[in-house]
Amino acid sequence: MNYRHFAFAGALICTASMLPPPAGAGEPRAVIELFTSQGCSSCPPADKVLGDLARDPTLIALSLPVDYWDYLGWKDTLALHGHSNRERAYAVTRGDREVYTPQVVVNGITHVLGSDEGAIERAIAQTRKTAAPLTLPVTIAVAGGKVMVNVPAAD
Repeated sequence: MNYRHFAFAGALICTASMLPPPAGAGEPRAVIELFTSQGCSSCPPADKVLGDLARDPTLIALSLPVDYWDYLGWKDTLALHGHSNRERAYAVTRGDREVYTPQVVVNGITHVLGSDEGAIERAIAQTRKTAAPLTLPVTIAVAGGKVMVNVPAAD
């Protein structure tokens, strides 16, 4: 991860940590990861759906541009190889080898078409029934002009 990505991630975490929790919410309802690409003609509608879902304070919405379409002749300027690796790791863990754009992975468990908001909502409901609570203790400290983010290892 280069400095620009680290700085952006740190700013995002700091901003998110300052937001008040939604009324009555003790934990997020879902983590939604959209695997997208500038080279994907089907991705703009999925990008819009993710943007709409991101307005819901009970959802953690992440856009993860992948680089595996770069072989077509143009380079996605937002893509990171690590995002492609993450999407492939989900497919291996699920055992289905399904890797595509726009793909949404909900709560790290199930995948659906990224432009299908109804399917995303159904996946949220389904994974909430089967998944453990989405908790991860994150601590943030600022000292000497540096932001330190600590995310311990978890199962």
